Amino acid sequence: MKKHYFSAILLLIGVGVRANTFPVTDNSPGPKIGLNASYTPNEMRIMPQDAEQQWTFSLAIKAVNGHKPVPEPLVTRQKNAVQFDHDHHFKVEYTNDEQSIRQRFIIREPGEADGKLTVQLQPENSWQAMYGSANSLTFKNKDQILNYSDLEVQDATGKKLPAHFTVQQNQVEIAVDAGQAAYPVSVQTIVGPLTERHARTVLERNQAGIQFGTATTTAGDINGDGFIDVLVGAPYYSNGQTAEGAVFVYYGAANGIAPNAVFTVLERNVANGHFGEVIAGGGDVNGDGYDDVVVGAPYKAGMPGSDTGYVYVYYGSAAGINPTPYIIRSARQGDNFGVSVFVAKLNYDKPADIVIGANNGAGYVTIYYGSVWGINNSLIIEVTASGTTGFGTKVLISGNLDGMSGNYLLATAGEDLHVFNHTGQEIDPSYHEIIHSPVPGISFGSSIAAQHDIDGDGYNDIIVGAKDYTNGSLNHAGAVYVFRGGNDATGTVPNFLTPWRTIKGDKDSALLGAQVAFAGDVNNDGHADVIVSSPGWESIPAQPNLGKVWLYYGKSSGLDSLAGATIQSTQANSWLGSSVAGAGDVDNDGYDDIIVGAPLYDKGQVDEGVALIYLGGAYSLARMANTKPDDVVETKTPAVVKTFPNPVLNNLSVQFEGLDVGADTYIQISDVMGSVVKTVRLGKVDSGNQAIDVSTLAPGTYFMIINNGSKVIREKIIKQ
Repeated sequence: MKKHYFSAILLLIGVGVRANTFPVTDNSPGPKIGLNASYTPNEMRIMPQDAEQQWTFSLAIKAVNGHKPVPEPLVTRQKNAVQFDHDHHFKVEYTNDEQSIRQRFIIREPGEADGKLTVQLQPENSWQAMYGSANSLTFKNKDQILNYSDLEVQDATGKKLPAHFTVQQNQVEIAVDAGQAAYPVSVQTIVGPLTERHARTVLERNQAGIQFGTATTTAGDINGDGFIDVLVGAPYYSNGQTAEGAVFVYYGAANGIAPNAVFTVLERNVANGHFGEVIAGGGDVNGDGYDDVVVGAPYKAGMPGSDTGYVYVYYGSAAGINPTPYIIRSARQGDNFGVSVFVAKLNYDKPADIVIGANNGAGYVTIYYGSVWGINNSLIIEVTASGTTGFGTKVLISGNLDGMSGNYLLATAGEDLHVFNHTGQEIDPSYHEIIHSPVPGISFGSSIAAQHDIDGDGYNDIIVGAKDYTNGSLNHAGAVYVFRGGNDATGTVPNFLTPWRTIKGDKDSALLGAQVAFAGDVNNDGHADVIVSSPGWESIPAQPNLGKVWLYYGKSSGLDSLAGATIQSTQANSWLGSSVAGAGDVDNDGYDDIIVGAPLYDKGQVDEGVALIYLGGAYSLARMANTKPDDVVETKTPAVVKTFPNPVLNNLSVQFEGLDVGADTYIQISDVMGSVVKTVRLGKVDSGNQAIDVSTLAPGTYFMIINNGSKVIREKIIKQ
């Protein structure tokens, strides 16, 4: 049967006709989200504008307040909206704008005597409906993810009514408390990808061209108030000097990071210095209980190779960050000292250490060991690797990778990733492994991460981005390589010398792997999750460089093969994902959160840039849903864990009951960067008490995670 399109059969705006030829559809493009939508009286159908993507999604209307859709509703189109009137019992209206597809049900009269109003919906079989929160669902089909959110209900007077989603046997119900409502009642939702609109917090500075969000990271707890803070770099910020750059410090609070809350601006006051391109935080380098901030400034005035690099160390305090830094100056002109920085514990004393890369020529890495007397009294060692070029372009400190004592130093050189074991206060001269690029010329090492354990085996894993990987005919599609911690079957060869898993980009010039980071534990299942960005990603050629970010969940078998959540920009050339980081738990709800930068996003000013904070939750990012089966109800006795004292000075007592005695139990304590600093294995227990010596830990914020089979209990610990 031939399809009739509204653009052909309805020429008068606002005129209704009785539809008697089906399916009646309306193809309405949503250009900024890359989706087309078509509608029939009882179904919404969505498909990608990109012809290379072969998928469709449909959501059928089963009943509205007890009434089923009628075969021949009255159909009206007005501008970009189409409305179906089902015999005056209810109307369903669809509106496409540039950033979303809106679905609205208009119910004329009350239904059940108890005042409950319901809408029943059914996605097609290949799509799984997953509960995220009271007003948000996720529909997922392999790697394709659509967000069904922003549930809002109003009565005829404009009063908002309580409403929530439920999911049972892959059917969706919207339930509304309409007992005191004035009819008609409007029930509205939005369907589409997760975008910048869904961020819990949007940070910006309202200055054109500053590229706010070029760098983002957690700052740990700078002021010791128990809330995680974040850093955002804006390298072209001007305040007295043109393009001097700045680092913005945002302080956490009970409700997370507020865009207009108290913040501190760190500046260098050097014109064209581009301060804020290289930042690090989350470590207490002077052991005073407050996390500190480190900023690299490898070029005095944006001229690589012509001047001396600097690294600025800002100390935290109860009053916040001290804006007067201690400055580390390179002794070598033109070495790019500060092109990379990282803060974490390399040895096991209380203060965190600073690692600094200088990649010009052969390159070298400098380690400044933290000290209770401050960085100005640090022990300093220098690390080189013979025969390299650009050694130190990226630097990183990791915890246990393959069972050796001590932590690990990672540094890139060209397309090689060098791994050194560190014991005491020196690099082990006998331990120097090199992870070579699997394919030459792919920018292997464009980003690295190695602070977390994906599969919970007690060894940290390594993530490496290769943004210029060519996938078939797709140039610069990008790729991400996952390397597993631990050793092979012989117990002598590190697993991380061979890729464990590879994620390949599927878009030309998308630059997948330009940034990778560990997100912490976004869904609180006991496994570390991974963020991967593709800042050059586009939905269609007319929308280049939107940028897209993927969140992959960790599990006992490794990294999930399919993304659990995705975020994409709706604005061309915004380069979303130019920076990504685990933010820590900014709202103190027990679920880790992430921060994403889009440095060329226009939000009132051209190229001002934004930094977006998305919250983790019981199932996933931004309260979206993980691959948890529908209708699973936990019937076992819940585990109860108590810790005291908290804050703790030397010895932490952990009391527990209700654990699964059939599963091994172990306790991990990690710092705010996710590095495991202590592990205690309890074996098969159901209740008891465990004392943990934390006297060697530096003062600050830590997380205790008890893993007991499918049960994962997480608690924040404050070390005094």
